[in-house]
Amino acid sequence: MVHPLLPDSVKVLPDTDVEGEWARFAPFEAMHHLHDICNPMTHESLESLLDRLAPTHGERMIDMACGHGEFLLKAAERAQIEGVGLDLSPWVLTRAIERTNGRKLRGSVEWWLGEGASLDKKQQWDIATCLGASWIWHGFTGTLRALATRTRPGGRIAIGDLRTKVGIDRAALEAVIGPNTSMTSESNQIEAIREVGLEPIHCYVSPDEAWARYHRLVIESADTYDGPEPAVDAKTMAREWQQEFERDHRVLEWTVWVAKKPGPPAG
Repeated sequence: MVHPLLPDSVKVLPDTDVEGEWARFAPFEAMHHLHDICNPMTHESLESLLDRLAPTHGERMIDMACGHGEFLLKAAERAQIEGVGLDLSPWVLTRAIERTNGRKLRGSVEWWLGEGASLDKKQQWDIATCLGASWIWHGFTGTLRALATRTRPGGRIAIGDLRTKVGIDRAALEAVIGPNTSMTSESNQIEAIREVGLEPIHCYVSPDEAWARYHRLVIESADTYDGPEPAVDAKTMAREWQQEFERDHRVLEWTVWVAKKPGPPAG
């Protein structure tokens, strides 16, 4: 498989298998090359989240599993932040750099290739976000803890993940997802946020149609992809994702929580 060269401006974190990640994430490139936003969000909903996160001059922001970088770029258009987009896919970071061209940024952005879980906890951020990659830290609670420990007092976090729809009981959930599901509910999420010492500020719930539109574009991306062929059949994978959505959206919803870490911001 022939892939693009990794741009020189990408910072590669220690112990990152760059060549291996080109191959690993090739199917996801095929399924997302048409996406501006690689999750069930819209440009309007990202702007609404940034209203809540309120990035300001001089703050440091990291977006983990940043995809094509749209969320970070919007933040850097608003304020003179020092932004970092972190992802393990060389494909998406290459596209993020392409998308930076022509944007009128007030802040600066860097793109880092590597594992979010290996990011040094001593590096503290004013804003830390992860929209849709909670698998990195084995679920919602682990991701919250990872974001909280990397955020300064007075800082803010945003976390995107699936949860049980309000009004769906355990029996209905298990009938669709299976008996071994560990899916969180709204109350589980609020409890987890408070247990890691964060104050919940706002919860965005993605409409089913936005989630469905994301999956339709996954299929269109796979069907129209003409780049290096991944080892896995991306068209088949895209349709399997669509089937999972058609099953899951009856009992699950995609949400993003914004929360704040108590304490005065760094002066």
